[in-house]
Amino acid sequence: MMPSDHFVMFYNEMFKFLAEQGPRALDRYYARVAARQGNFTLDQYRREGLKGVYDYYCRIRVEENCDLDLELKPDCLLLKMNKCPSLAKALDSDGGACPVYCDHCPGWCLRVLASAGFWEVYDMVSRTKPVCDEWIYTDRELCRRKYEELLAKRGPDLIRTNLDVVPPFLTNRVADSRRFEFLNPRFPKAFAFLRETDLKALPDGKVEIDGDNVFAYVSSPELTPFDKDGEAEAHRKYIDIHAPICGEETIGTFTMTERELALPFNEKDDYVLFAAKGEPLTLRVGEFAAFFPPYGGHRPGCTVAKVPPKGYRKVCVKVKAGNN
Repeated sequence: MMPSDHFVMFYNEMFKFLAEQGPRALDRYYARVAARQGNFTLDQYRREGLKGVYDYYCRIRVEENCDLDLELKPDCLLLKMNKCPSLAKALDSDGGACPVYCDHCPGWCLRVLASAGFWEVYDMVSRTKPVCDEWIYTDRELCRRKYEELLAKRGPDLIRTNLDVVPPFLTNRVADSRRFEFLNPRFPKAFAFLRETDLKALPDGKVEIDGDNVFAYVSSPELTPFDKDGEAEAHRKYIDIHAPICGEETIGTFTMTERELALPFNEKDDYVLFAAKGEPLTLRVGEFAAFFPPYGGHRPGCTVAKVPPKGYRKVCVKVKAGNN
């Protein structure tokens, strides 16, 4: 394994290179890191809530030898980095720390937490001192208040939040879906359908919910082994909400880039297909994943089981995108 001292030096020079390419290059990098990191954290975050986030950072505190304080409350997790080993090493380098070095942590953290249904305020405190603070909330309004408080003190250069971020996809428990109904005016009907309907009693086929605004398809697909290299799909008119009825399903997730967005799109049937290296997201009964246009690429119908399970059933709720 590459020693951490060497890794930070490489990281530092890479950020300098990407910064020279412009904000979009850095943003693409953060999106890719978030996709990979979600592969290791989203299951734990979705199923264990803030306690899962807390346990993850407890492990990171040991593995990365961080001087990090953690305080877990019912509706908030506070992280206080007293000395970041990464920035400290970059500051000690002969070349000096990249001016945007600290942006990489909120760059991927905010995305992963948004996909897990958490809202965060990230205070970088200083770009020349190895300290930072994070507040992670289950309540969006509490997060907004903290964000406005810190923004008034420090200004936008040091304060980051995911309050207004619509991630490529969102995954959580159906029972907690009311928390996300603000994201689309048709979500209340879509999530009420998932919470209140006896899904097992539905036959395969289309289910009418609210005309062409919200409808669903119940199906019994034959799952295929998950492969990172495969064909993914994305939509522009509709959000897909996938939820297992019986069994579990792995979906490949992929954040669209300019290249995929420029591919020929089937406007009539609202889809584009493309080859992509996806990250696996496994859903169990009682969980959902919502994929948002235009960036939420996905490859449904997969399994990580050695033997594909029999009798799998699912529902996919189609929700018209946009606020009109």
